[in-house]
Amino acid sequence: MNKVIACPVCGQLLTASGTNWRCEAGHSYDKARQGYLNLLVAQHKKSKAPGDTMDMVDARQRLLDSHLYRPISDMLNQWVLENALASNLPLQIADVGCGEGYYTQRLQEVLADHQLEHSLYGVDISKDAVKRAARRSHDIDWLVASGGKLPFAPHSLDLITCLFTNLMPEGFARVLKPAGQVVLLNTGGSHLLELRELIYDEVKINPLDPRPTMAAHGFVCNGEQNLKYKAKLTSNQQIMDLLMMTPHRWKVRNEVLTRLQQLCELTVTIDIALHQFGPQPIAKPEAQE
Repeated sequence: MNKVIACPVCGQLLTASGTNWRCEAGHSYDKARQGYLNLLVAQHKKSKAPGDTMDMVDARQRLLDSHLYRPISDMLNQWVLENALASNLPLQIADVGCGEGYYTQRLQEVLADHQLEHSLYGVDISKDAVKRAARRSHDIDWLVASGGKLPFAPHSLDLITCLFTNLMPEGFARVLKPAGQVVLLNTGGSHLLELRELIYDEVKINPLDPRPTMAAHGFVCNGEQNLKYKAKLTSNQQIMDLLMMTPHRWKVRNEVLTRLQQLCELTVTIDIALHQFGPQPIAKPEAQE
């Protein structure tokens, strides 16, 4: 199946010769020995090493591999599968903000199990995260790149999945096919409520609603699903790993961190919202009498 990976400098399609990828303009990129392609050019970086650090990647991988969040992955996979079965094949799919690859790998397995022809790309701005993701599967194209400057040909993707990361609708719109879809997963108001109650004096229930931002960039919500369940953390390692993979890690006071480091068990609420977006229908001009 043809790949739709594009040069981050000039936007032309990249073609592979062995481990080297090159565009017609002569820009060249070598696949790393770990199996990923680094397409994050200097002008797309805001720091020397953007994205998750290796410590954050390690924490995320340990917790996700415990399958504490497996119901989230199952919900996403079922949603994608139902839409894929109703779509024209083959499919070009990108998981934007793939991190260390847990959700991407499980999606790949489901698509392969149902023998759905596809190309799946895992994209993240963190080289450490993508390096770790590349260990999970050789059937996925792992790319270090900016979500705001996605390295794909214009209007080439059928589906973008984006879990728990910043919204970049301008980048989505540029690379999606005219009928392409975006599936976003975000946290609900009660997500990790018990952990937040330990960290903050006052907990705000403010779920992220992506619909206004997406609508402002020409997307309309055409599907929604919620997931809520309790998950039990059974060791201090799991508690600290969970903290490490959330934005709350930057806001913990020292005395609170000391208390958390002494906890060996904690039950938390998992509260997730899935939204699917498609292009805003173009209004037909009214007939003139």
